[in-house]
Amino acid sequence: MDWIPAVVRIYRGDWPRVVLAFLLAVLATAAGLLKPWPLAQLVDGWGRGSGTPSETSRWVGALFGLYALHAGLGALLNLVLIDTGLRGLRRVRGALFDWLLGLSRRRLLGSRAGDILYRATWDTFAFQTLFQHGVFTFLTAVGSLTAMSVIMWRLNRPLALVALASIPPLLLVMRLFGKGIGGRAEAAQKADSQLASRFQQTVAHLPLIQGFTAERGEAAHFQAEADLALQTRGHQHHFELSYLAAVGIVFAAGTAGIVWFGSRELAAGRLSLGTFLVFLAYLAQFYDPLQQLSNVGTTVSNAGAGARRVIELLEQEPEPRPPQNPVPLPPPAQGGRRIEFTDVSFGYEPSQPVLRHLSLTLEPGETVALVGPSGIGKSTVLHLLPRFLDPDSGIITLDGIDIRNLRLNELRKSIAWMPQEPVLLPGSIAENIAFGRPTASRQEIEAAAEAAQAHGFIQRLSAGYDTIVGDGAIHMSVGEKQRLNLARAFLKDAPVLLLDEPTSALDGESEELVLKALVRLRQGRTTLMVAHRFNTLSIVDRTLRLEQHGRNPVGS
Repeated sequence: MDWIPAVVRIYRGDWPRVVLAFLLAVLATAAGLLKPWPLAQLVDGWGRGSGTPSETSRWVGALFGLYALHAGLGALLNLVLIDTGLRGLRRVRGALFDWLLGLSRRRLLGSRAGDILYRATWDTFAFQTLFQHGVFTFLTAVGSLTAMSVIMWRLNRPLALVALASIPPLLLVMRLFGKGIGGRAEAAQKADSQLASRFQQTVAHLPLIQGFTAERGEAAHFQAEADLALQTRGHQHHFELSYLAAVGIVFAAGTAGIVWFGSRELAAGRLSLGTFLVFLAYLAQFYDPLQQLSNVGTTVSNAGAGARRVIELLEQEPEPRPPQNPVPLPPPAQGGRRIEFTDVSFGYEPSQPVLRHLSLTLEPGETVALVGPSGIGKSTVLHLLPRFLDPDSGIITLDGIDIRNLRLNELRKSIAWMPQEPVLLPGSIAENIAFGRPTASRQEIEAAAEAAQAHGFIQRLSAGYDTIVGDGAIHMSVGEKQRLNLARAFLKDAPVLLLDEPTSALDGESEELVLKALVRLRQGRTTLMVAHRFNTLSIVDRTLRLEQHGRNPVGS
């Protein structure tokens, strides 16, 4: 039950709706308990020969009213529960999305995208299930059982004892099967998330798979994982069916016992026919909450496994860690900011350092290029400055302030970062350029596009700046995408610029246009770029070569 505190946190903001749901549950339970009594009065009245037509009409009307009231209260209760459950689902998904937005690159590289998507879309349903069919069903079922037990005890103690005798074996069955159901459910969800990861990886790498005619091999891998998912789900459901069969046997024994004892009491004259009918009606109602409690065991075990997978992510320590006593960042100088790496070491794995004892300094307004063989750690240096990664040792300062003492949002607002692969998000061209400044005017957006050598090709598009780009939208060349990314950096107007191979995938014409934009963009900014093309290196002030796993660079 380690998920209970998390469910309480998610739904405590909905306490007025929860209180309303409990009131409706109490009223619905009371209406349900009263439903058999009009029929009992009718039967006993007929038995005594006192059932007049007017009395019959009155009890029939009462019977109809109670059944209608019970149905209406039940429908209203379910409506409130569904609405409250969905509100909690929205909150937990929002919390998981916030966690994703703060995910460090180190943790992102150690996570499977498909698994994260499965947890965010499917496992989050567990919180709604636990609230509606776990916590709430448990409390209302216990309340109903308690109320019916008291009434049945007052009506006939031997029959009440027979009915209550079903509870201990039912609890024993729930205890014996509970842990097994939870473990099998968790294994099945892990197998399903691996299958989701395989789908995601296939979509991302489809051209590679097709280009190397590897479809058959990938299909075999998928089939193996699909078979594993089928097997684990099969084990889960077979175990659940065994559990339900055991519960059915307990219910069958209890029902047979009540009918046998009730018949004897009726024959001995210690029980009226009307009261016996009430008991039989209560028997169905009595076993209904018991059935709910037996299902709660399965529901909690299944949903609890999903909830734990979400909680596992939400309870991770934030990385990078926010400063306890943040230091304000002073306004930048006109030429940018001073950047200094002092004895910095970093490794994605502790035993495999990428950077070792790296020290370098960039003066305000200086443009420096990092060069060196692939895998030496050039891009990693860029990721350390905005704290996409934190060094294992050493200090990085911005205008003399340790970046770990700066608010993360303030630090990153001072940096415009362009990845090696230009990224366009789903939306219009104007929205993509203004991604870092959503309040920018259309005039400012167009000015940024002009500076990035992008305004011309944008105007040639049918919808201009309102053209939809991104996943599945209009096709654009790498050079056009790169110029839109440059326009985004122009509009952000940050004092520090980080560029990762800005011209590596461009043809000659596109490279010339991008370089013209870069010459303008670097003015008045401190720029650190990873580059290897001669034309790109021609616009920098200094070139630093990283060697021997990121040791101190050699300048030129």
